[in-house]
Amino acid sequence: MSTKAERTTAYIIETVAPIFNKHGYVGTSMSDLTEATGLTKGALYGNFENKEALALAAFEFNSKRLLLAIEEQLDNEGNALQKLYSLTDFYRNYDEFVQEMGGCPVLNVGVDGKYNNPLLAAAVRETVKDIEGKIALVLEDGINKGELRLPVTPLQFAKQLYTMLQGAVSMATITDDRKYLLNTVTYLNLLISKEIQK
Repeated sequence: MSTKAERTTAYIIETVAPIFNKHGYVGTSMSDLTEATGLTKGALYGNFENKEALALAAFEFNSKRLLLAIEEQLDNEGNALQKLYSLTDFYRNYDEFVQEMGGCPVLNVGVDGKYNNPLLAAAVRETVKDIEGKIALVLEDGINKGELRLPVTPLQFAKQLYTMLQGAVSMATITDDRKYLLNTVTYLNLLISKEIQK
């Protein structure tokens, strides 16, 4: 059973994660955080060394949720093709999945961190590598089982696939037009069935 301090820390992270994700590191003030949590600055700093530590914990919270959701798609019972289709299907409704997080943590924190906080930027890069690695493992398994053929290495293809998905997320976010997600997923499904399915 968790202690009161652990529950308070978890509550703080869960409450502030969408705020940091939506408003960015610089755009989030301590008064935003005290107002959202109902706690004093002293209580926040009693649980976290500083604002940067809190922002990192908030990103890790959202990142973990995203990675678990992606793992769920890629760890299902099917073959490599079914796993890839499951992933693209997840991205078809990605905007709905990240809505309560305040948007895509990779996009939001990645751009914000690049210009405002090197530690956050590094954390996002690790998350991207993790996602690409998970996709590459599915591709490699598909090749080994004779289900797929790739024109490049599994990691190269995984990077390209994720680039297209994340590009669609970016454009859908910027334009507020989810057709970018729908059209990209449709194209990727066609690419998978025509180009890499054996």
